[in-house]
Amino acid sequence: MKRFFDFCRRNLAWVLLAVCCLIFSLFSENFFTVRNILNILNQNAYVMIAAFGISFIMMSGEMDLSIGYMMSMTGVLSAIMSSRLGLPLPLVIALTIALTVFMSILNTLISHMLGITRMFVSFGTMTVYQGLSFIISQSKTISGLSAGYKYIGQGALFGSGFTFALLLTIVLGVAVSFVLNKTYFGRYVFALGGNPDAARLAGINVRKIQIYIAGVAGAFLGIASLVLTARVGSAAATTAMGTEFTVISGLLLGGVSIRGGEGKINGCIAGILLIGLLGNGMQMAGMNVYWQFVAKGAIMLATIGFDTYQMQRRTAQLNARKESA
Repeated sequence: MKRFFDFCRRNLAWVLLAVCCLIFSLFSENFFTVRNILNILNQNAYVMIAAFGISFIMMSGEMDLSIGYMMSMTGVLSAIMSSRLGLPLPLVIALTIALTVFMSILNTLISHMLGITRMFVSFGTMTVYQGLSFIISQSKTISGLSAGYKYIGQGALFGSGFTFALLLTIVLGVAVSFVLNKTYFGRYVFALGGNPDAARLAGINVRKIQIYIAGVAGAFLGIASLVLTARVGSAAATTAMGTEFTVISGLLLGGVSIRGGEGKINGCIAGILLIGLLGNGMQMAGMNVYWQFVAKGAIMLATIGFDTYQMQRRTAQLNARKESA
């Protein structure tokens, strides 16, 4: 029994995902079908890509609340570049990713200059990015994307519901898992989250690695913005708002500690899918859409509480070992 509870605690997101699948299958016979499962995966492809990038930031012990607004702003700009300026798709992609990399690094640089955490900086920059999104778009929806652009988010592979965006998500997920688990850069990310002072004493240039982490996160946010804009087929200043809370909730639920220093990509994927599955399942069960906000908020509070419990439990075990020694 102890092994079972230990397994559930280590794989909480996957266990909850399986339980929710079972429950929603009882409410709707169309829920647990290949078509609906692919629909959930495709709908949440951009969220998972954004989560891959933010996982680097959170695992290093930081937090960013401006990611949805970064994506909104770059989505509007990329749509303008594609529909109004007629720029080639490769150039649109490159400029979009470069812009999110710049904005993400800017958050970190401001954090270093002011001597405050990235999370507090993002409280200010999120408002700036939001305002710029409305100014650039003139509070209008930008449509008329090129066919190649739309293919990024809508293009089907193998004549099925399996999209290019989903394939891209899988490839990026494998790449992120490899970087975090098999490279020195991944070890530095966890070291910064575990104990930045110890990492500094070990010879790691903390500020330099934080800038690299911001750049990597920004690149993933740029890709996520492209996928979202392409899937919707248009862009507006409000398109990606709220993505930050879905991403953070999913990562916390997937095992990334709010204090940093731990987490696995497979758990992050399960956490994001659980959030997406809740929305889909509640909708198919005929529940009011506003209950989805209640459920997501409750889940976020529960995951933070569980993370705190885990930390207190480990601290108590460590103190017990010290006393026994």
